[in-house]
Amino acid sequence: MRREGIAFPVLEWSNEAGLEGKAMRSVRYGVLLLFTAVLMAGGLYFTQAQDKAAAPLAKPAPDPETVSVQVLTRLSPVDRQGLREYIPVLKRQTKDQWMTALPPEASPPISAAGTVQIDGSVHTDGRVTNLAITQSSGNKALDRAAWAAITGTTYDSFPYGLTVDQVKVRFTFVYNQGDAAAAPPAAPHP
Repeated sequence: MRREGIAFPVLEWSNEAGLEGKAMRSVRYGVLLLFTAVLMAGGLYFTQAQDKAAAPLAKPAPDPETVSVQVLTRLSPVDRQGLREYIPVLKRQTKDQWMTALPPEASPPISAAGTVQIDGSVHTDGRVTNLAITQSSGNKALDRAAWAAITGTTYDSFPYGLTVDQVKVRFTFVYNQGDAAAAPPAAPHP
């Protein structure tokens, strides 16, 4: 059958089962629905395949920012043991505050890289004094964010039983350097 230059194939339906009227129309309708579903599923499959080929999956980036806390004060074995659980808390509290202070320069598309080290004294009541940047990242915004992470945090008090009034620590903030520039471990000095 031809209409205005477009060819339409004519399907010949065999009625060997002896179906009449409504039954034959139902069969035709069912076949048409099945054929449409197969075409739609095939089109969806090929569309998804083309999307995957066009946009390769991005590899997830490692945590671009890390914080470490290193004890610089020589401690007795008792004090070292007492601080063993405190230092990870100090690190977590610092990182939580730091993540809120990150400047736009540390995020994509700029993703400025650098390491900042700040030394200071943590007192038994959680106060931090005598802060000094001992290594700058070379980027004032990154340095300021690291400083704000320490000064903007209210730290917990030392655990009961320590014999020291304060501990000198080094906070190290690593921006966008992945696994290659791992920060020093947070282990107290002997």
